[in-house]
Amino acid sequence: MRLIQILIATAVFSALLSPLASHADEKIQLGPRPFFLVDDMAKSTLKTKLQQCTNGPFYKTNFSIGHRGAAMQFPEHTEQSYKAAAKMGAGIVECDVTFTKDKELVCRHSQCDLHTTTNILDTPLAEKCSVKPDYSSDTPFANVKCCTSDITVAEFKTLKGKMDAGNSKAKTLA
Repeated sequence: MRLIQILIATAVFSALLSPLASHADEKIQLGPRPFFLVDDMAKSTLKTKLQQCTNGPFYKTNFSIGHRGAAMQFPEHTEQSYKAAAKMGAGIVECDVTFTKDKELVCRHSQCDLHTTTNILDTPLAEKCSVKPDYSSDTPFANVKCCTSDITVAEFKTLKGKMDAGNSKAKTLA
């Protein structure tokens, strides 16, 4: 399995380098991850110097859409994800839309994915989920369902995005 991963990575890397070699005189742009790491650095001379690169020049592509932001690198539908998509050159940043309990619209991929894409289960708002964790069970998160329509827009704004993941067989939230 490891050998297959290495071969795939090599093929992808070669495919990425091939166009660069034929266009050596063109500018190469970095993706959002380096900017995220620089922003996360402690205040220093190096951080200040690196931040001077954050304004480009960057070039938008003719047709590139950041669907849910840069969701493969950052939690989808977060400010961080949208900024990353723009820094990667997305000409359009698109979001899916759903509604909250008070009928406000918010950017969400799914109406009922808050338990896997936010920290809702780690907050008192978990009590408002359509199907709450069942702490009397060995697998309290097996049937959890937390929807944006379960909470108000003000409550929604208190949540923090996370990469989409969940373990329905988990015994604890950790």
